[in-house]
Amino acid sequence: MNRMLLCCLVALTISMLNLPIALSDVIVSPYVQNPTRDAMTILWATETDAPGSLTVISPDGQVSHQSTSVPELKLELGYHPTEVAGLPGGKDPGSPYIHRIRVTSLHPGTTYHYTVKQDGEIFSRQFRTAPNVTASVRFVVYADCETEPESTGTAADWAAPFGNSERKYIVDQTEGYRQNIQVIQSRNPDFIAIAGDIVEKGGRQRDWDEFWRHNSGEFSNIASSIPILPAVGNHENYGGIDGYTIEAARRSLRKYQAYFETPDNSTGNAAFEDRFYRVDYGPITLITVDATDGAPDKSQADTNFMLLGENDGGEAPDFNPGSTQYQWLERQLADAQKTSRFTFVQFHHSPYSIGPHGFPAGSAGNAHGEDNQSGQPTRVLSPLFEKYGVDAVFCGHDETYEHSVVNGVHYYDIGIGGDGLRGPYSGRDGSTKLPSTNPFQVFLAHLNAPEVWQGNKLISGGKHYGHLEVNVTSDNGTWQVELTPVYVFPVMNETGKVVDWERRIYDDVEVLRD
Repeated sequence: MNRMLLCCLVALTISMLNLPIALSDVIVSPYVQNPTRDAMTILWATETDAPGSLTVISPDGQVSHQSTSVPELKLELGYHPTEVAGLPGGKDPGSPYIHRIRVTSLHPGTTYHYTVKQDGEIFSRQFRTAPNVTASVRFVVYADCETEPESTGTAADWAAPFGNSERKYIVDQTEGYRQNIQVIQSRNPDFIAIAGDIVEKGGRQRDWDEFWRHNSGEFSNIASSIPILPAVGNHENYGGIDGYTIEAARRSLRKYQAYFETPDNSTGNAAFEDRFYRVDYGPITLITVDATDGAPDKSQADTNFMLLGENDGGEAPDFNPGSTQYQWLERQLADAQKTSRFTFVQFHHSPYSIGPHGFPAGSAGNAHGEDNQSGQPTRVLSPLFEKYGVDAVFCGHDETYEHSVVNGVHYYDIGIGGDGLRGPYSGRDGSTKLPSTNPFQVFLAHLNAPEVWQGNKLISGGKHYGHLEVNVTSDNGTWQVELTPVYVFPVMNETGKVVDWERRIYDDVEVLRD
């Protein structure tokens, strides 16, 4: 029997037995993190501890960097026993290895090509360093992609304005997020900010596998060239089967911290690493805050009654006045006001919202609609934002596109990344019939972008998956930032079948000038 025939028979036998075929040692393709003007980090994940190699080439064709990786076993990225049955063949592959190489001595605003070689595979990609302060910048922000394998085949609720609240969206969540990423990739932003709820269950490894499947795997390689700047959401603290226990939250955050690398916040607390940080990128500053838990526990200052923070035996940093994070934030805002053209802040819990988390903090489900995961406690940060001239705040949590303006500061709930597509819970057309919890709202996709139908075919409008595109430019010394809400529109035929996708813009473009 010749070798080719033997290989075919072996592959057929494995297929018939429904066993996984190991096609690659690489389980997360190379991706970039922690961009600065002179450095970038390249990471990838493998099943084995075999070293890989990285070569970086400058625009003039010269080798800027060449090194071999030192794989690090990441036990925190292993599968919980309850997940194993859902893995290929019902077998646990064990914990993976992370390869992490920091490339330094680079030039600002420069595109470098890089090649990763790993166990016979070759990945050729490119990245761009952060520019100098005189350069234009484009970035994208969204929240609430909440990836999980169950997203495939599951369509989100898609409440019709003043109509059926049980209607389902046109495609499932996997397709919605995939199309959103394709539109983002076509715009070639400098970086992507995700304002929390990156995965459905932070303590479940399969949900992180699904995230990388979208961002550096089967569906796209967007993260191989465009850095992701993450924020912690409540779902990054959620263990899954064991909920918000201290151990579950710790397990969840260790996965988040294993995958992402952000600038050091210099607090000296390892538990706070990657949870709040500052990035200076060209003429702008983006500050990321962890607002997933406030103190005292179960008070009007607490965003999550089920999660224990730093003062209650847990690790989530408090964000209220007097806390380590609050003092750090004020220092960063004061400095950014002096050094940056525009200052932006991202965190998960939207302070101004008509969604389910727009009600005051309290016991969920009572007659007044208080919520045990409320975003209202984060309003304590608004005076800081006003004092130090923050231009816009990016949030999620309520899974809608809602734009509010409070004392000159623009607040966006951009939680339309790839999970839910909620309608309002309070105010006009609110499902609770209660008064609006957000008097500062200036645009709500659910109501301000009316759907136009021709029979079974949606022509325009509606609440869809999307993101906010932010463009910072200068014209003869005058700087401006344009905030453009983008939705990914499903183009239908006459029967209502989706045949294509288009990038469309809500009528809520905001232009701010320095």
